[in-house]
Amino acid sequence: MKKQFWIMVKQFLLYLLLDQGVAVILMIPLVIYGAIQGYKGEAMQDLLTTSSGALCIMIMCSILTITVFLKKRYVRLRPGRIARTDWTRAAGYAVLIAWGWMFTEAALLQIVDVDSLFPQEEEHFESMLKLFANPLGLIAGGILAPIVEEMVFRGVLVGGLLRMRQKPWVAIVLPALVFALFHGTFTQIVGTTIFGIICGWLYWHTKSLLPGILVHIVNNTTAFGIAVFSDDPNADIPMIYCLLFLVICPPLLAIGLRWYNKNAPTQQ
Repeated sequence: MKKQFWIMVKQFLLYLLLDQGVAVILMIPLVIYGAIQGYKGEAMQDLLTTSSGALCIMIMCSILTITVFLKKRYVRLRPGRIARTDWTRAAGYAVLIAWGWMFTEAALLQIVDVDSLFPQEEEHFESMLKLFANPLGLIAGGILAPIVEEMVFRGVLVGGLLRMRQKPWVAIVLPALVFALFHGTFTQIVGTTIFGIICGWLYWHTKSLLPGILVHIVNNTTAFGIAVFSDDPNADIPMIYCLLFLVICPPLLAIGLRWYNKNAPTQQ
């Protein structure tokens, strides 16, 4: 058990090095460029988070992380307990799960008015909207980031804890909390934790990272689409829509989870 713990820690630290550390090093030329151009404050932040140069660096680091983790077989992308003939339906139900939780969370956040509780985080979400305004943001944040995060937080952490013979709920919930904390905002910490639990359950139940990756990509790319095509992504959701989401979306989530529960039976 102790050996497996240190293996898990080593792999997580490698993720931090490849996906975060390398990015910091590659950002140095951008910092120098920004300083020469006289960028300060928000302008410098945008250069280092949402510019095409920064997004290209994020993309390269994500590809590097995915390549290393797959080559070393720290994680594997395989169908697990889902029959190959079921993967078309599996993808469809992954969409239901993603939209079911995404719009339920959005409605609850709007009703509770969480933004007013943490107004200091408004700048973070404005930065995310700028990220999605760049087509490279779709690749970096909509596709590659979900793959990396599912490989690490579910494949490495959930998988590592399960191999340490932790109870499934412990192996699922603890990485979900770490996943939420890594997103760095109080506004969505509860929702991100629940999202992590959903993806963790899918991984544990199906023995495959693919369903969680599908759910995660649909979630992020839907956010990208809303940011790009909405006239005002920051606008409040009308209360009638919030209530409609709360009526329609939780059943979609339940239908998707029920399909996976039925079509990938857990082997105790």
